[in-house]
Amino acid sequence: MVTEQTDPTLSTEPAQPGPSRGAPPPWRVLIADDDPYIRQMLELALCEDGFEVICAADGYELVCLAQERAPNLILVDLSMPRMSGHEAIRQMRNDTRTAHIPMLILTARSGVKDIVTGFETGADDYIAKPFDINELLARIKSHLRRSVQRPVLNPLTGLPGGVLISQELRHRLGRPQPLALLYADLDSFKAFNDIYGFSRGDQVILFVADIIQKVVAEHGNPDDFIGHIGGDDFAILTSPERVDRICRALIDTFDQTISQIYTPEDHRRGYISASDRYGILRRFGLMTISIGVVTTERRSFDDEESLTRVAAEMKRYAKEQGGSTYAVDQRGLPQQGIPERRGRRNRSVLIVSEDSSLRIALRSAFQASEYTVYESATVGSAQRVYAAARPAVILADAQLGAALWDRWAAPGDWPDDPALVVLAYDDGEIARARAAGAAAVLRLPLPLADIVESIRRFTRPKVADRPPDLSNT
Repeated sequence: MVTEQTDPTLSTEPAQPGPSRGAPPPWRVLIADDDPYIRQMLELALCEDGFEVICAADGYELVCLAQERAPNLILVDLSMPRMSGHEAIRQMRNDTRTAHIPMLILTARSGVKDIVTGFETGADDYIAKPFDINELLARIKSHLRRSVQRPVLNPLTGLPGGVLISQELRHRLGRPQPLALLYADLDSFKAFNDIYGFSRGDQVILFVADIIQKVVAEHGNPDDFIGHIGGDDFAILTSPERVDRICRALIDTFDQTISQIYTPEDHRRGYISASDRYGILRRFGLMTISIGVVTTERRSFDDEESLTRVAAEMKRYAKEQGGSTYAVDQRGLPQQGIPERRGRRNRSVLIVSEDSSLRIALRSAFQASEYTVYESATVGSAQRVYAAARPAVILADAQLGAALWDRWAAPGDWPDDPALVVLAYDDGEIARARAAGAAAVLRLPLPLADIVESIRRFTRPKVADRPPDLSNT
């Protein structure tokens, strides 16, 4: 059974903040400038005015953050390392995930040519340095007001985008009828896009949109809703009893027709070669589709954000299974499992890290391998959780690993003497982890499957009937 996780949501364009409890999240502004003083000054001013702020130090980081964090507005310096502001704007305007975002140029260049080039690449406005912070705030708010009045359909597929998806989710959550959210995403799409080009990539997006619309028309309800979140991500709102039929038909249709997207040689070979996000050359299989499903049939959600977080979690879990597949959240359903018996191998792990995204990724991997997973974000809470749960392994990142072990004088001071395994990135972290008494140090980056396999040898028999209740720890 999968526990709830917090990670990306489908709601990509939040409304303005309000003081009341349950108010929508604040506008998110992405600042891109290689001058740390400018970034710090802007971040302070925007945060004081109620904005959420994320920062990038160069054009490449700007494009990545814009794709991953979905800001509502972007402030772009023209002169940046690795990728100029002009090129970053051009790339974001050509990406369906970021094409709709208002982009304002911050520049010390006062020449007409630079400003004209900025507008030609897709900027909405510009402000020259040095600037008055009140004027900048006024322009930001003006563009945000205009942005909510723009067309809210995805420019490529014509399907409802983030704003309409969020509105529809809120509307349906307020109705008494059960709701099912399907979060569909392509696997190996980036590698395909890198090899075949963005034009062919857009054809794939249109191809998937067409399949989804036909499948839902045939197997769904008349009032089912289809949205295009951005890129290769889609959302379907239907009723719980339609989930299996829609998912199976979508997977079957996709797998039967995807071959026409590839060249005959690539399809016959069954893979393409490309570099991954770390620059490592590897083989990528033909594209598949993964679908995460969450329903309100036997579980309630306070808002659309909590619903979409679970859908994103289930989508990640589906991706880990390989091939085209779908995964349905089962929480809230009657439990049919057998309590853990005495002498059974202690397949439990305590994950300790301040990084919530790291905990989410590890949690999903270990739960898929039928581990009982506990989590802590601090050394103090780790001590309390360990005292109650007695996991066989403590898996900590390098930042907390040494501090965790220093909290007690020696490994023998821990009841049951657990194994401390530390995740580290560099030689310095590895040395500190070994000095702290780590039973093993795993150097990252490392496939999740290898991390799980490395933990297996530390599990051992445990006398316990069932996982303890940690609700008050």
